[in-house]
Amino acid sequence: MTTHVGSQTLLDTLQLSFSNALRSPEGVAEPVALLWTDTDGQWRPLVPALRNLLPHIYVLGNYDAANHIGPAIWLKCIVDRTLPEVVPPAGTVPILYLPGVSRQDLRAGGDCPVPVQPLIELQYRGALWHQRNGRDWTVEAFLSSEDGVGLDIALDNRTAEAMMRALPVLATEPLAPLRGHRLDADDFDRLSVGDPVRDLLGWMSEPEPFQGRCDPARWETFRNICVRDFGFDPDKDGPARAGDLMLNGNGKWEDVWRRYRDAPRGYPGIAELLRNAKPRDLLVDQARQPQVNEEQEAHLRYALEAALVLPHEEICDRILKLEAENRDRRSWVWADLGYSTMAHALEPLSRLAALARSPLGGVSLMAMAADYATDGWRCDRAALDSMNHAKSPSDNALIAKVVRALYAPWLDKSARKFQELASQNEAEYRRLVSGVNAEPETCVVFADGLRFDVAGMLHERLEQRGLRVKLDHRIAPVPTVTATAKPIASPAHSACEGRASSEDFNPVLSISRQSVNASRLRDEMARQGVEILEPDETTLAAKTDKGGWTEIGRLDEMGHSLGASLVRHIDVEVEAIADRVSALLGTGWARVRVVTDHGWLLVPGGMPKVELPAYLVATKWARCASVRGESSPAVPTFPWHWNPQARIASPPGIGSFMTNTEYAHGGVSLQECVLPELLIERGEVSLKAQITEISWRGMRCRVVVDTNAPGLRVELRRNWKQADPAAQRIAAVKDLGSNGQASLAVERDEYEGTAAMAVILDVTGRVLDYRATTIGEKQ
Repeated sequence: MTTHVGSQTLLDTLQLSFSNALRSPEGVAEPVALLWTDTDGQWRPLVPALRNLLPHIYVLGNYDAANHIGPAIWLKCIVDRTLPEVVPPAGTVPILYLPGVSRQDLRAGGDCPVPVQPLIELQYRGALWHQRNGRDWTVEAFLSSEDGVGLDIALDNRTAEAMMRALPVLATEPLAPLRGHRLDADDFDRLSVGDPVRDLLGWMSEPEPFQGRCDPARWETFRNICVRDFGFDPDKDGPARAGDLMLNGNGKWEDVWRRYRDAPRGYPGIAELLRNAKPRDLLVDQARQPQVNEEQEAHLRYALEAALVLPHEEICDRILKLEAENRDRRSWVWADLGYSTMAHALEPLSRLAALARSPLGGVSLMAMAADYATDGWRCDRAALDSMNHAKSPSDNALIAKVVRALYAPWLDKSARKFQELASQNEAEYRRLVSGVNAEPETCVVFADGLRFDVAGMLHERLEQRGLRVKLDHRIAPVPTVTATAKPIASPAHSACEGRASSEDFNPVLSISRQSVNASRLRDEMARQGVEILEPDETTLAAKTDKGGWTEIGRLDEMGHSLGASLVRHIDVEVEAIADRVSALLGTGWARVRVVTDHGWLLVPGGMPKVELPAYLVATKWARCASVRGESSPAVPTFPWHWNPQARIASPPGIGSFMTNTEYAHGGVSLQECVLPELLIERGEVSLKAQITEISWRGMRCRVVVDTNAPGLRVELRRNWKQADPAAQRIAAVKDLGSNGQASLAVERDEYEGTAAMAVILDVTGRVLDYRATTIGEKQ
C-alpha cells in the first residue's frame, strides 16, 4: 500500500515502525509476536483506531474476545494459534499491546508480576518494540524522535498534557503541516477543538460511535455547524446526504474532500458512503467514485487476460497503451487504500514491455556483456518488480502470465545470441573469465547467487546510506554452477585446477588433489593469509596484506526451493547484505568488495523442456550436463572451464533439461554469466556521537557519550531544536572529557522534575545527538 509523504499520519508511522521492528537478520527465525510494552498506558487511546488499520493487534486486559482483549494466557494462545476463531491470518505476526507492563517487567523473570509471567518467554521468541536505547516508546519520545515521527515538541509539562489530550485526533491528522516549527500546548489544543471538517469526516465514517462520544451540547453544536456551513442536518438527512454532497463537491465540501484525500485511512467508512452516493451529473470527478475505480480495475484485469494471446510485439504495445489509460488512477485516493492493485502493477509491467521490445545483441562477447551490465539488466529488474506487485493469488497468477508473455521471448532471443557468440569464440570466452584477488584492507563479501539486477538494488541501498559504490562486471566460468564458479570468485582460485572428468563440475586443489568444497576453499584462503570472518563477525583484520573473506546470502538456496516466489524475499536479502557491508566498513575495513559465483534464470510458469537422452551424459541438471566421453548431443556444448577437453551440454535459449523449472542456473545466458562486482568505500568520514547514559545525583547530571571525535560539548536544554539555543539552556555548557563524560549542574531548583534534553554539539555548534531526561530524576 502506498502512502503519500504529505498525507502520512501517526498511524502510518506506527505501522511502519512495527514493521521495522519485526525484521529479522539472516539466519534468525521470524518473530512469533511483537511485544508492545507501555508502562503508563499512554498509547491506549490509539488502540481502537490502530485496530482498523492492523486487525492483528491484541490487548492485555479483562477477557473480551470480540475486541481482541484478554489475559496473558489468552494472548499466549493467540501467539501459538490454538484459537482459530481469533488468530490472525497465516503469515501475519500478532502485535501484543501490554498496557501497564514495561520491558523491565518482562526482563525481571521471577519478579515479573504474576499475571504477566506467561508472556516472559515471548521476549525470546518474539520481537519488542522499543527505542534504540532499549527503553519503551513513550508518546513524547516517539513523536519527537527521528526514529519515530520527528516533530519539534516543546518540553514543558503543559505541552505534554495537551499532547496526550490531542493523541486520538493526532492519529489521523496529516503530519506534514506539523513539521517545520516547534509545537507547544496551543498547537495541540487547536487539534482537539475547533475543527469542523475533521469532526464531519469522523461522523461520516462512523456515525453512531461519533455521536456516542458527544454530550448533548456538543452534538447540538455539531448539528448547527453542519446546517450552517455544509448545508445539511445530520439528524434529518443522515450520512447518505453528506456522501452525496461530498461526491459532488461545492464550497466548503471541497475542503472536506481535500482533508479526506490527505488521510483516507483514518476514515474507513467513507469509501462505502461515496460508493452509494448519487452523482449530480456526468461531469462529477471520477476520482471521487470508488465504483469507477473498481470498474476500471475489473476492465484492466480483463484486458490483461485478453492480451495474453497476442504476438509478442503486440502485447508489448497493448501493455503500454493500458498504462497510458490507467496511470492516473495511481494518484487517486483509492490507490492509497489498496483498491488499485492492478493499476500499480502496470507501472513495472509497462517498463518491462518497453524494454522487452528489443532483444540484446552485439558483435562480440565483450560488447554484449558490457551492454547487459550497463542497461540490459533493467529488463530483468522490471520483471522482478512486476512479479512482486501482486497482492492476491488471483492477481499473482495473472501477472505471472503477463510477465512470461513479455519477458520470456526477450530472454530467449538474448540468450541464443549470447550462446552463439560463446560457441563461436570459446577461447575468447575463457580469457574473459577472471578470478577475484585478495587486496590489502579489503574484505571480500561473497553473496551467493547475486544476479546483476539484484546487485543494482544493492547499489541503490548502499548509496542511500552515504557510501561510495562502483558497480563493475566480470564473466562466470562454464557451467555456471557453484562447484565450478565459486572457486573463481575467491582468492584461492589460483590453487585450484581441473580433473579429467567434469562429472560433478568440481575442480581439485592442486596440492592435495582433493575436490574443492566450501570448507577446503576457506582453509586454502586462510593458508594464503586471508582473514576468514564468520557470518556475524565484523572484526578488522590485523593489517593483513591479504584482506578478508566472509559469506552471506540465501538467494540461490531460496530460488531452488521457492521458484518464482523468490521475488517476495529478495528485498530482505538485499537489506541484509547492505547491513553486512555497512557493519564491515563501520569496524574499520577500508573497502568491501561484493562478489558472487553465478546468476540465474527466473521464468514464471517454467522454462521450455529440452530433451537430452540420459545415455549421452554422465550428469544432468536443469541448465547443464556433463557430456559422456565422445558423445555428441543435439544441443550446444561448451568446454568446461577447469578442463577444456571435457564438454558441458547446455540447453538452447532458456530451455531446461528438467520439467517444471522456474528457477535454474548452470547454462549460458547473460543473466547466468555476466556477474556484478561492487566495490564499496565509506563516504566522507562522519562524526560519531551517541549518548549512552544519563544519570542524576541531585541536580547534577552525568552524561556518557560514545564518540570518535575530540572537541565536543554537552549542554542541557529545554528544547534542542529551538532557533535560539541560549534561551533554552538550563545548565552551563561543558566540554566532553577524554573519557567521553561530562558533568553538568542545574542551579535553579524550580527546574527539578521537569523535562529536558541533553544535547551533544560539535565545534561548530551542530547538534550530533540528544536524549530526553527528567531533571533530578532518581535512579
